[in-house]
Amino acid sequence: MTIDPDKVDVAATREMQRKVQRHLHDHWKSYAFQGGLMIVVGILAILAPFVATLASTLFFGWLLIFGGIVGAISAFRANGAPGFFSSILLAILAVVLGAVIIYDPLAGAVTLTWALAAFFLLSGIFNLSIASALRASTGRFWLIVISGVVDIVLAAYLIFGLPGTAVWAVGLFLGISFLTSGFGLLFSALDARNNPPPRL
Repeated sequence: MTIDPDKVDVAATREMQRKVQRHLHDHWKSYAFQGGLMIVVGILAILAPFVATLASTLFFGWLLIFGGIVGAISAFRANGAPGFFSSILLAILAVVLGAVIIYDPLAGAVTLTWALAAFFLLSGIFNLSIASALRASTGRFWLIVISGVVDIVLAAYLIFGLPGTAVWAVGLFLGISFLTSGFGLLFSALDARNNPPPRL
């Protein structure tokens, strides 16, 4: 007796979809809260894009400093390991770059714009894959598809609009991204609450 690998793949895919459906249904409150919080953050960022850009830039600077300090501590703990001096150099570079961004956050906004464009691109791709996984459990998966497409369009606009868009676009686009992702997550969670997957 031979087993058809296509049938096995279909069965495995259906089982995975059921697990995703069950998880989303069982934890819909957490996802709904997360979606609502993202909507609030998105609205605030859209209302004050310059403040959101400044806050994001400062956060990025402190993140670099923190990462550099942690990297240096890890390197010293592994003293004598291969790549020790490279790790120390990289940690120092991260701390210096973070300090420069904090000292002049407007100049650091251009660097953050590139980083945010990469984030939007990856977020868009991730949202499209999530929408594909949730397609069987909710009819509102298209909201997450829209969110993914919006993120990809925002990434392209950020890149092609440099350097003029760096000051205001980072905060505004971050707000739009949070808003669309929040609505997509909120409505998907509410839909999953009302449509439990069948139990085997």
